[in-house]
This record gives sequence, structure tokens and C-alpha cells, in this order.
Amino acid sequence: MRSDFLLRMVRPTPPPIGVGIAVAVLLVAVETLLLLPLEPLTNPSSLPMIYLLGVVVVSMMWGLPLGFATSLISLLAFDFFYVPPTLGLSIANTRDWVTLAVFTGVALTTSALADVSRFRAEQAQESDLTAEMAGLLLNTDDVAAALPAAAQQIAHALDLPGVAIKLEAIPGNGQHSVFPLRDGATSLGTLQAPAEMPKASLRRLQEKVIPSLESLLRTTRERAAMLDSLNTGREELRLLADQQTALRRVATLVARGVSLTEVFAAVTAEVSQLLDARYTTLLRYGPDSTVTIVSTNQPALLSLVHSHWQANDGSIAGLVRRTGSAARMDDEDTASPSADSREPGIHAALGLPILVEDRLWGVVTVSSMRTEPLPADAEERIKGFTDLAATAIANADKRAELIASRARIVVAADAARRRIERDLHDGAQQRLVSIGLELRAAETSMTLEQIKAQVSDVATDLKGVLENLREISRGIHPAVLAEGGLGPALRSLARRCAVPVELDMHLDQRLPSGIEVASYYVVSESLTNVVKHAHASHVRVVAKLQGDSLRLSIRDDGAGGADPDKGSGLMGLIDRVVALGGQMTITSPAEGGTSLSATIPIGRADPPTPPAPVNAERRTRLPGGR
Repeated sequence: MRSDFLLRMVRPTPPPIGVGIAVAVLLVAVETLLLLPLEPLTNPSSLPMIYLLGVVVVSMMWGLPLGFATSLISLLAFDFFYVPPTLGLSIANTRDWVTLAVFTGVALTTSALADVSRFRAEQAQESDLTAEMAGLLLNTDDVAAALPAAAQQIAHALDLPGVAIKLEAIPGNGQHSVFPLRDGATSLGTLQAPAEMPKASLRRLQEKVIPSLESLLRTTRERAAMLDSLNTGREELRLLADQQTALRRVATLVARGVSLTEVFAAVTAEVSQLLDARYTTLLRYGPDSTVTIVSTNQPALLSLVHSHWQANDGSIAGLVRRTGSAARMDDEDTASPSADSREPGIHAALGLPILVEDRLWGVVTVSSMRTEPLPADAEERIKGFTDLAATAIANADKRAELIASRARIVVAADAARRRIERDLHDGAQQRLVSIGLELRAAETSMTLEQIKAQVSDVATDLKGVLENLREISRGIHPAVLAEGGLGPALRSLARRCAVPVELDMHLDQRLPSGIEVASYYVVSESLTNVVKHAHASHVRVVAKLQGDSLRLSIRDDGAGGADPDKGSGLMGLIDRVVALGGQMTITSPAEGGTSLSATIPIGRADPPTPPAPVNAERRTRLPGGR
């Protein structure tokens, strides 16, 4: 264990050399006087050892050179006062020579050992200083606040008043010297010390203290960076967990198929909470330059829900509509999310588009009355909510389309049944009644010639009834389609059409029955619309196989303006194509003709028909029992 006495003896800056010489002389004089009462009581050869105390003290405080000088002065004093003949520097016998030689060796060795002890004590002081500074700088999160205490430790250890440590670079002046603290090319701060300081203190400061201080400051910077990284990582994980939890809540509502109003309210609330209670508004774009507020938590807009506003380019909604992508406004130039006028107190806003099947449906806007900008990753954090809103809207649209399609199928089936009933009533049924009356009349005929004539008329009428039934069945399922396939059926439609039809077909194989029937009716209904409504002079029909899809295109040069919602039969065609997994688009500008394109995948096979139960089997008996 280190001796506290040695630590007290070692001072950072030794007293002046003149003081050291005076102390050495004083100690030698005191020790010489102390020997007077001890001389009769002690062996003469051991008397010189008293002088070792002064040698040790001087060597510890002023170093080895003055310690050697003190040893020589002690030797001379002892020889002068106590070695016979006294009061002179002569030595009478060999024993005295040996005593003085031993004393000289011991004194010099003691001086050297004392100097080593001084050096070790200095190292101990420096280690203690480094440990104390480490305890101050490494155990705090506020390094700047701990620097004054560290500077005080340096000042105390080196006996240098006015020491200061700054984290920034400061210039020197006449009263202070500055020592830059660096980590390579990176500045760590500045150590300020008195301009006038002993060389020993300057040496210790430059060789020992500054490197240790630089290492500690570098460690504190690395520790701070590590803590910041850990805190940032924890914060990012917390935000991610909050975001995923909020997304899961909204996704649960979407999966349950709740109303859009409930989904929009949940999106508004979750986005607002995720961005620290900032205002959130969900808007839907109208066919013109208007937007409709469908959900909001902004007080100024709560009374305007479901109302329409103009979305000019100065608003965040207008900017998103114009660009089709996310937009941000940070500063006093920010406009209201939806209105023409700026919202008082709004400093920042951003908007993310809601894309439903690549169609711009609306926008989610976030606005803030705080002076700081919105988070840099705000768009990324709320992107998932716009996707969920788009999914909910698409699901609602699909459900509405499915319900409407089912209703149209029911209506179409009822209409087809009434048409068949009407055709049978007005055609075949009337003629069969007429044939029955003719046969009743034949029963009353008297001559063979009358019977033959009436039977001939009945045969002619039966032939007409058969033709009428064939026409009806052709409307239900054309025989040419079942027998020859789609190509001959389309050629038959083209021949019967009142408008010239140009056919461009590339069909080298038979297609599944359901696809052929759907394709036939797409072309048939399109040609019927051309004849009834388009007033066209030419129609071009293209049917070709591309990969695993059948592509149909019907284009006329008529009046255009076809609208599937106006009962032209086009919605039924769309239902047929969509039911087969295909897509159908209609382009019909006014006075620009109508273009209908359909793509139907041919990978789908016709659904298998389950076998009929044995007890339900039916056999058709032909006339004559065959």
C-alpha cells in the first residue's frame, strides 16, 4: 500500500532550488547538533546514519541532484565535527575512513531510492488523477457539467490555479496557455492553464495529463454516441411496435368487413395518435376539382364532414391530386388541407394519396399547428394506413359490384324468361293453336281433296313453328357455336349484321365452352348496339389468342357516347367477362366512336358437371318408340 507520507512529501511543483539548498543546510545543522547528546551513548560508527533523514527528505522533495549534494555536505559536517582530529577535515585512522565510506555509499543509495520513491509517487498521483477524472467524466450523461470538477482535480494535482476544460476551441491570451484536445483530426475541446508555469508541471501536463484527458473525452464521446444509438434504436423499436399495433387494429376492422365510415374513423384516429395527436383528415376526390371530407379530427372541419370543397393547387389535397404522389408543406406557406383559404395557425402539412387499384381515390392529410416540422419519416409511417384504407374501399367496391352483379343477373334472367315466354306466346303457341283449329276443321271435311289440302296447310304451319322454335333456341345458344366453335359463330354474326363488319380472327383451336359463349355474346351485343344506337358505317372485330388469354376488340366509327350504366346491355357483358376472371374496358367519347376491349384468360376449364343420380336418370323417347 502506498505511504500517505510519501504522497504528502511529493509535490507537483518542487519548491525553488534556493529553498532546497537552505533546507538541506538547515537539516545538516540540526542533525549535527542532534549528534552531540548522542555521541556518548552510541557507537561512533553508527552516528552518521542520523544524516540519512535529511538526505531522504531533500531527495524526495527536490530530487536526486540535491540529495547527492546533501549527502556530501552531511559527510563533511560529520568529518569536521566528530571525526578526530575534530574541527578539521583530516582523518586519522583507517576505521574512520571505512565509516565515512560506508556512510557515503549508504547516503547516495538512500538518495537514489528516495528519488525513485518520488517518481513512483508521481506516477501514483497521475494514476489517481486519471481515475478521479474517469469517475467524473464516465459516470455522467452531461459531460460539460463535469468538466469544471475535472479541471479542479488537475489544478489540485499539479498545483496550477486557473485550469479550465472547454468542449470548444478557445484562443489563448497573455494570461493563459491553451492546449487543443484532439482525436486525430477531430477536436475534442481545449485545456486552459496559466501561461507561467514551472517546466516540470508543463512536462507532466503535456506528457501525462493531456493524453489521459484526450482518451477520456474520446471515450465519453463514443459512450454518448453509443447511448444515443441505443436510445434511438429503442425509440425506433417503440415507434415500430406502436405502428404495427395500430395497423393490426385497422387491419382487423378491414378483415371483419365493417363499414367504410368505421374504417375511416379508425384510420384518422390511429394516424393522429401515431404522429403525436396532430390533425388528420381523410378526403375523397370528386369528378371535378372538389374533395369531400369523409373523416377528420380537426376541430375547424368537424362540422364540414361530407361537405364538398374546391381543392386548388395551393392546398395539400390539390397538390396530391395534381402530382398523384405524396406531398409535404413545411412553414408558414402551408395551405389548409381542403379549403381554398389557409387554415389559421397551421404551420406544416403532408398528404398521402389513397390509390384503389391504381386509381386515385382520395388523400390522407396530416396538419400541425406546432412550429417544428412534421417527422421526416411521417410518410413512411402512415403509408400502411393508406394501403389499408384502399383495401377497405376496394373490398367495399367489390361487394357492391357483386351485389349489383347478382341483381343484374336476376333481372337479366327474368327478362330472358319473359322474352322467351313472349316469343313462344306470340309465335309458336299462336301457330300451334291455329294448327289445332285446322285439324278440328279437317275432322268435318267430307271429301279426300279437302282433307289433303288441310293436311298440307297443317304441314306448312308445323314447318313455320319449327323455324320459329329454331330462332328462339338460336337466341339461347347458337347451334353454330356448339358445332363449329367461335370462329364460324362470329362469321355468322358478321353476315347477319346490318352494318359492314371487318373480321380479323386468329383462332387456331377450340376454346372452353364458357369462354366461347361469353366471347360470342360480347361480340353479338356489341354489334346489336352498333346497329341500334351507334349509326356507324363500319365495324372492326378482332379476336386473337395471346399467350394464355383471348383478346377481343370491337371498334366502330359511330356516334360514341355509350354508357354501361344506361341499360345498353354492356353491364351484362362486363359481368360475364369478370365472372371468367377477365377484364373489359369501354372507351366511347362523344362523336368519336366506341371501342370495346376484353381480355379473357383461357386457362380456366369449364367446371365439371356432376353425374346425375341413378334414380333421376331420364330417357328421351322418340316418336315410334325409338
